[in-house]
Amino acid sequence: MPASDIQDDSGKLSSEEPAVHLPSSSQKPDARKRPRRQFSRSKLNFVLDAVLAAAFVLLCAVAAIIQIVFPAPTTAAGWTVFGGTIDQWMTLQFGCLCVLAGGVVLHVMLHWSWVCGMLTRGRPDSVLRTDDGVRTIVGVAFLLFLLHVIGLAVLVAMLTVHSP
Repeated sequence: MPASDIQDDSGKLSSEEPAVHLPSSSQKPDARKRPRRQFSRSKLNFVLDAVLAAAFVLLCAVAAIIQIVFPAPTTAAGWTVFGGTIDQWMTLQFGCLCVLAGGVVLHVMLHWSWVCGMLTRGRPDSVLRTDDGVRTIVGVAFLLFLLHVIGLAVLVAMLTVHSP
């Protein structure tokens, strides 16, 4: 059977070439269609870095107010700054710290391929350099390890606290 003979769905042979619609170089894309605006990786990194910078500055300001403006926490009962007590300011400080920590984790996640590349520099045969799945597992395992270290520190502090 010649290559130009094509069998259609009914089983009949046809010598027609199949219709292939290739875009002509003279055809212009439909001008009415607007390209979708995507949030690029660069914009995401910029926004994340701006949030991290704001969280860091706020954390520093709150920590400075707690350490410099308020008296020692044991004697700060009843004192307020901008209408907030020492307990409220310390809660704000912890909130800023959590936002900053979450942003740093997200930042490292977005740059994880680069981190793995830096860790395996000079070792092109490393699994961390080539396999995305292994890199993800290592990253999640490292994050879980850090969370366990923090949890262990809190647990030890809870077990060693003494009341007056």
